[in-house]
Parts: sequence; C-alpha cells; structure tokens
Amino acid sequence: MTQPDGGQSPYDPPQQPEQGQPATPPSGAVPGQPAPYEQQPYGQQPYGQQPYEQQAPVYAQGGQPYGAAPLPKNNLGVWSLVLGILAVLGCGILTGIAAIITGHKSRKAQQEGQADNGAMGLVGIITGWVGIAWTTVVVGFLVVGAIFATTVVDDPAFQEELQESYEQELGDTGQTMDPELEELMDELENLENG
Repeated sequence: MTQPDGGQSPYDPPQQPEQGQPATPPSGAVPGQPAPYEQQPYGQQPYGQQPYEQQAPVYAQGGQPYGAAPLPKNNLGVWSLVLGILAVLGCGILTGIAAIITGHKSRKAQQEGQADNGAMGLVGIITGWVGIAWTTVVVGFLVVGAIFATTVVDDPAFQEELQESYEQELGDTGQTMDPELEELMDELENLENG
C-alpha cells in the first residue's frame, strides 16, 4: 500500500530488493551511513525476541520472581530442620516428633507450590528420626543400668563380698574402717534384717 505522496506506509512489510538491483536506502537516509532504525509493524516481533507473554520472568536468588511475595510456607522447612537438630543434640523425642510433622508439612507445601525448601523439610524428617532413635537407645541403656544396679546392690552376697574386700584392703594397711561408714553399714544391716 502506498500513500498519496508516493511513500510507503509504515504498516507495510519492508520490500526486499530484487536480485541484481542495488538496495535503495529508505527515504531520509544518508548515503554511506547505516540505515536509520526502522520500527517493526504492529503484530510483528523483531528477530530473536519472543512476544511479551512468552518471555520467562527474571528470578531473584531463591527462585522467586523479582517483586513477588515470599512463599508463605517456607518457614516450615526451617522449623523442621531446627527441631530435628535439637532432637539429635539430646532434646529428645518431643522435638523429634515435631521435626517429623513439620517436615512432612513442608514437603507437602513444596508439592503444592506454596514453598520451595522441601529439602530442608526432608533433612528435618531424617534428623527427627535420628534424634528419636538416639534418645530411645540412651533411655534404654539407662533403664537397663538402673535395673541391673538395683538387683546387684540388693543382693546379700554382693554386700558381703564388698565388705570383705574393703576390710581386706584396710587390714593390709593396718587402718580401721571409718566410724561413719561403720554406722551406715550397721544401719543398712538393720534395715535388711528388720
């Protein structure tokens, strides 16, 4: 389409020169100089660029687009990790259970797209289970030790053996038993007999 003054409409596609003919510069161009910037007609995109709708957003550190609000459930993964570490360090079964629960919620939020730190939730779950296992083993050893200690101390043969070994050690050096310890031993015997 040409305009009444003989120029070309800015909405027409640019015309390619035929083979063998030199390219004519657009009107207003200075010979020997590069052609002025030509604006693309409406609806056409410049070469190498995608339409605006297809361009990917620019992401900030952390995987969120610039200007986007932080993901609402990212703190679940952090809490899970902290509680799991506390469970491993000896805070026990309660922090381990809390780490496992918040870890599972964090992983679920990541799958729903509400969080992006599901790996922290996974580490929280693992450390929570390790903390529970560690606490269970330690408590088990303490219970077994307490049961063993009460059965051995109440055994009369053990008490006699202990007293004989103590008297033997004192007899070899010529020392006598401490009077306070003798009183305690007498009271212990009276309690057992009485």
